[in-house]
Amino acid sequence: MISIDEAKLKEQEIFEWYRDNKKESLSPPQINEEEIFRRIGIAIPAKSRPQGYLRLYPEDFIVEEVSQEKEVSEIEPEEKEIHPDHPFCLGCNLVKTGISTFDAQNLLASALEIKNGRITYAGLKDVNAITSQKIVFLDLNAEIFERIKKVSFSNLFLTNFHLEEKGISPGRLYGNRFTILLRTEEKISEQDFSKHIAEIKEKGFKNFYSTQRFGTPRFSSHIFGKLILQGKFKETIFTFFTEPGLQEMPIIKEKRGEAKNCFGDWKKIEEIFSELPFTFRNELQLLSYLKENPENFIGALIFFKDQTRFWMYAYSSYLFNKIISIEGLDLPEKLPLLLSNYQLDKDLYRPWLEKDEIGNYEKNISHFRFMQLTRRFVKTRLFPEEILFKTVPEGIILSFILEKGAYATTFLANFFEVKEKLPIPRWIKSERYDTKKLLGTGSVEAVKENFGENVLSPLVLF
Repeated sequence: MISIDEAKLKEQEIFEWYRDNKKESLSPPQINEEEIFRRIGIAIPAKSRPQGYLRLYPEDFIVEEVSQEKEVSEIEPEEKEIHPDHPFCLGCNLVKTGISTFDAQNLLASALEIKNGRITYAGLKDVNAITSQKIVFLDLNAEIFERIKKVSFSNLFLTNFHLEEKGISPGRLYGNRFTILLRTEEKISEQDFSKHIAEIKEKGFKNFYSTQRFGTPRFSSHIFGKLILQGKFKETIFTFFTEPGLQEMPIIKEKRGEAKNCFGDWKKIEEIFSELPFTFRNELQLLSYLKENPENFIGALIFFKDQTRFWMYAYSSYLFNKIISIEGLDLPEKLPLLLSNYQLDKDLYRPWLEKDEIGNYEKNISHFRFMQLTRRFVKTRLFPEEILFKTVPEGIILSFILEKGAYATTFLANFFEVKEKLPIPRWIKSERYDTKKLLGTGSVEAVKENFGENVLSPLVLF
């Protein structure tokens, strides 16, 4: 399988040809906000708000992890000399853009010739952003440490090396600090925006799981999760390969249609998806297992465990959205999620489970030892912390901290109708800013030097 960088480059060249020759193949359907909300379980009418465009450039959306001790993993490179005894655990900041935490973990493990499990992290970070998060390498020796110090990729780097006593596990973080440039058509009044912020500080906002939880631009992750809970394992893979997403480009839908016509011929489907190796990188990974194990659909989902787990959690998030959407419901401070080992928690979701024809989902989950039924509560309302903002001619720059599991786009949707990706609105102004410098929280300049202009080109190229 080719590297992620090679896949991106190949796909960019293909898209450039389509832009010149078949531009309509790259134009996704225009779906209004209310329809997207409905798809992911947010059954409330969208309010009239000014439009805002998100993520024209990677530096328009910066995510910095906040540890349980309230330490921020900043994006700025920081060099520290360490002299460890061996073996040891090495902590550092993983700063990346244009790549998922899963893919970054795989890339590092492959380059260092170690198992994925020796690279631990607390949370998943956005792909279309500049992000920084703490990772810990387990049980290192001098040879691997030297390789880590020399590791170099165009879209990620490691910094702030330090010693740790042990690894970190998913969920062991406080939250994330976001620094965002939202480009707006209308000039934003600082006075009016200050009033809106004051209301949010007082009353909070509903903690909906936002679009990223459901896999943009398909918004289908919860559908795959529902099929797994129904015990429809073959249909899960069929749907993952072939079902068009809500906002996928025509060229992507066309490839899914071709795959549908030859489902089960894994080599043929691999040929189809290899034409767009970055978009279909997850599908290609799953196909690498199916080619060797053609009928083992449970085994394929176990092999694909990170995504399988994510899909089941997405369905749980979908039902959480359904409940907190109910108008007039007096919500408690917290609600349990579906995948719990407490019967009362399962009973809370019974009406939706029956509607979705999900019976004994515990039996279906039992095939996947990496999934444990655990009681987890999620806050129904959130109160952002350390809010800073500054208006610029292009829109508004904001910085704020949200607790883990919360989505910046959910917060932003209280003020703006947020749009992303294609088509870019005609009113967009494309000036670039050092947003952290303007807010007094650091700078993006050193990070931009590490990545280079090609990596930080407009996101819509991909």
